Amino acid sequence: MSKVLNVVFGIGIAVVIYILVLLGIQAFYPAPQYQDFCNQTLSSTPYISGYDSCADNITVGTCRASMKVDNVYNKEMQKCSTEFDNANKTYGKNLFIITSIIGVIIILIAFFLSSIASISAGITISGIVLISFGFIRGWQGTDDRLKFVVGLIVAAIIIFLAIKVNKRTEKKITKKKK
Repeated sequence: MSKVLNVVFGIGIAVVIYILVLLGIQAFYPAPQYQDFCNQTLSSTPYISGYDSCADNITVGTCRASMKVDNVYNKEMQKCSTEFDNANKTYGKNLFIITSIIGVIIILIAFFLSSIASISAGITISGIVLISFGFIRGWQGTDDRLKFVVGLIVAAIIIFLAIKVNKRTEKKITKKKK
């Protein structure tokens, strides 16, 4: 029964820490919002694609004039969408770096708590999931070389810590057998 409880507590710790870190990041470094870049009145303006969208009872000149207005509207929408996309990519890149650093710190904390299996496992899982989230969220906005270098560093740290934990475990098992 205690093994089942350890697993449940480990999963619970992983979920709670993961959510807590994401809430903290959102509180202190919020994601860009579309409405901050694009005026809401623009998004409700109708789009006219060509002469076929003009009413039958208006003149060609009136129809052309409305298309010019829509061209201005389209350019404005394109501009604000591009600005939002750029801000979102930058945010994703920064979030990737932030979550990678916090994830590694969380995994290091778990390493020092490795004598308490359920807590250490839960903390480790939350750190790994947080790092994975950062990779996923920052995938488009982050340079491939930066992703590779950060991934390499994170992988090296995780492997190093796993080796250390396994050596500790082997020493304990060897001592118990003697």
